[in-house]
Amino acid sequence: MFPSPHEVLPHGKDFILVDGILQLEKGKSIITYKDVSEKDFWYKDHFPSNPIMPGVILIESMAQSCALLVLLSFEELKNKAFVLAGVKEARFKKPIIPPTRILIRSEFESRKMNIWFFKCKAFQGEEELAYTQIIAADIKK
Repeated sequence: MFPSPHEVLPHGKDFILVDGILQLEKGKSIITYKDVSEKDFWYKDHFPSNPIMPGVILIESMAQSCALLVLLSFEELKNKAFVLAGVKEARFKKPIIPPTRILIRSEFESRKMNIWFFKCKAFQGEEELAYTQIIAADIKK
């Protein structure tokens, strides 16, 4: 059993964009999920007649998955903030239309001092929806 993202991430309750953790290989990879629904704050306005999950929200969900991987893997970082520093080569292959559950797989690639690099992919079942490289930094709180 894994902790709730609300117990680990520093975000306010309305901006936690990961609903749970399915798998964790400490220091290596994590699989999280997000239940995309009409209850999401962006639903009624993006786009009113044909709602789809905004790409920036998906990127933030991926970044939060990376933060969960790091914060649950490295005890020495518990007093640091983990922030998004960049996004590289983001590709959106298919729109995410509510209601659905998406899976996010984040893999640690490398670290240079306080800068971390991850490979992330979003799936609906076995179908890949999007991918990107997330660059994050651990900073003083």
